[in-house]
Order: sequence, then C-alpha cells, then structure tokens
Amino acid sequence: MGLSATLLCALLSLFSSLTVSAAVLPVIGTHPFDVATTSTFLTDPERLDLFANDSRARSIMVSSFYPVSACRQNRFMPYMPPATAAFQSEKFAAYGLPNGSFQSLALKTCHASTNSRPCSSKPLPLVLFSGALGTSRLLYSSMLQSVAAAGYLVLSIDHPYDADVVEFLDGTIITGTDISSDAEVELALVTRTDDIAFLHRQMANSSITEKIFPGQLRGHDGQKTAVIGHSLGGAAAAAALLQIPSLRGGLNLDGTMFGPVLTAGLDRPFMLVGHENKTQETDPSWKAVWLNLKGWKKEFEVRGAAHYSFSDLPLVTSILSLQNKLPPGIEQLLGTVEGHRTIEITVAYVTAFLDMVLKSGEDGLLGGGNERFSEVVEVA
Repeated sequence: MGLSATLLCALLSLFSSLTVSAAVLPVIGTHPFDVATTSTFLTDPERLDLFANDSRARSIMVSSFYPVSACRQNRFMPYMPPATAAFQSEKFAAYGLPNGSFQSLALKTCHASTNSRPCSSKPLPLVLFSGALGTSRLLYSSMLQSVAAAGYLVLSIDHPYDADVVEFLDGTIITGTDISSDAEVELALVTRTDDIAFLHRQMANSSITEKIFPGQLRGHDGQKTAVIGHSLGGAAAAAALLQIPSLRGGLNLDGTMFGPVLTAGLDRPFMLVGHENKTQETDPSWKAVWLNLKGWKKEFEVRGAAHYSFSDLPLVTSILSLQNKLPPGIEQLLGTVEGHRTIEITVAYVTAFLDMVLKSGEDGLLGGGNERFSEVVEVA
C-alpha cells in the first residue's frame, strides 16, 4: 500500500517533533508461563538458494519462543536487532510512525539458561510459523511470545529474499527481492515450504534442539506439531501440510491460497481466519480449497480487522500511543480494532486451534457462540 507524496509530506511534518521513549510489548492473554527466546540460523547443505543466484546453500533465520517456570532472571531485549529496526523504522515512516519507533521497542523475556526450569516435565507441542511476503518474522514476536506462554514451543522463520530484510547473527543483511509475478510467487511458496520442512527435520537432531531451546532438558513432542502462517505464510502452511504427513494441522491467517493444495486438498484439521470481507465469497482460492478439505475445518471473519491485524503492528501503534494519531487510510493496513484487542483476538483463536489439534481434542472457543469476541464471525 502506498501513500501520495502530498500525504507523505504532511505526515513527515506532523511527526517530525515526536519523540519515542522505550516501550515494552506485553504478553497478551491470561497465560501462566514466562517465555524465553533465542535467534539462530540454520543452513541446509542439501539445497541451493534459488533466489541468491550464486550457488550458495539455503540458510534461514529462526526465532524460538519457549515457556519456562520459576524464571531466575528476566531481561528486556530489543524487539529487533539494530539494522532490522532501522530498516523497519524507515519503511514504516511512510505510514506515519516516527523515526526510531522500532528501535524503541523491547520484549520482556526470561534469560535463557540452565537455571530456567521447563514448564513441563513432558515434551511440549511444537508450532512452526511463517509470515507474510515482504515481512520480517520479527513483526510477529509479541504475538508468538503470547502463544508460547500458553504452553507451546514456537519457531518463527525468516525466508531470505522473500522477507523485506533478514539480519543474520554475523551482521550479514539480505534485503528482499521483488516477488510479484505468478512464477515468482510459486517459487517463493515452494522455497518457503522447503524451509518449513527442513526446520521440521532439524527438530529430530538433539544438537539443533539444544541450540534452539538451550538448557531446557526436554525436546518437543515429535508427534504433536502444527503449522501456522500469515498471508503467503498461510499458503505455505497448507503446502507444508501436504508435504509433511506428520503435521497435525494448519492455520491460515488471511492468506490467499496457491499451489497443488487447491485441488489435492487436506485430510487434517485446517482453519481459515480472514479480515473483514475476506471470506470464501470474496477469495476464490478459499472457496476452491474449502471444497477439498476433508478433515475438521472452520472459517472465521474478524470484523474491523485488516491484513496486518494478524501481526504485531496494531499493538506497536497502541504501545507507542499512535493509534489515534496516524493518517486517514491507515485502517486499510491495520484495521479499526484497538491494538491490544486485535492481538488478543488473534492469540485466543490461534491457541484455541492449537489446543484442539495438539492437546485436548476439544474445539472450545472454536465451537461458536462465544460472547468474549463479538468481532469474530463464524463463516463456515
């Protein structure tokens, strides 16, 4: 979404005098656990990076979020590393966020160490997450921290050249390429799906799990893994279900569907959650895939939501006290629901789906008739 030059100039004038103080993004929901987080990179020696065009092996960046009890030491960690924060601040200045917005944000996490006790003596279910095209995995960190606090191991993937910017631990920066044609989108979808499958395989390697979930003396439950995605990540979630038989279920947050799954369908639980007016009636890909979903399935519409309601962005604007100061038209990106409420809705429905698929087997909140979330409409 672009802004006119006149509006952009007005925004720059309006926000030039604003200063941003440090702000902590909260864990949303009544969840019982502290959460530790790490970032690492993994390289797949069996695959070339088809976007790099230089015969390098495919590497990905991964953020992990995992619940702990009796946390010995909390810490405030930057929401993003420096180069990524600067990139995002410049990018979103065009939408009215003042300079330094992302540099000012932090997450309160448990300092990962052998002194932090796992929240369970049993292996925990695992959740794999893939974000939107042209979007950093880090723009979902607060949401995914909240999901982890409900008792899940969560891994969020950056797909280099597909994400707008990926900052590796050694300081290497990969900015996104222009992915717009049908062929490019299909290549991105295949690459994302292979990234998810590669990460899933790595979870059987104890040295990798110790790197990702340090000092936690327990692995994930390999029989209990689900995949979630936003936008193109939602299409990748469906494609991963098709490719990885052991995945228990998948959830698509607001993503148009692509690829073989449209006709092949799925035999495991799959849920669609769309922003206002994104339903089977407005997205032909949703109608096509719906007819071929043979397992448990649900479709929800969130009234007042827009495409990036399913990220941290609405919460970021609320935390920075900007939600009522942004320019007209921003609701087309962030929706009209207050930021804390927006992420509360997303986390509630994501965790309800995960609880059903990976824990209790009961649909709970997804069964309908819940008055807590009047914004959410069950479509099918």
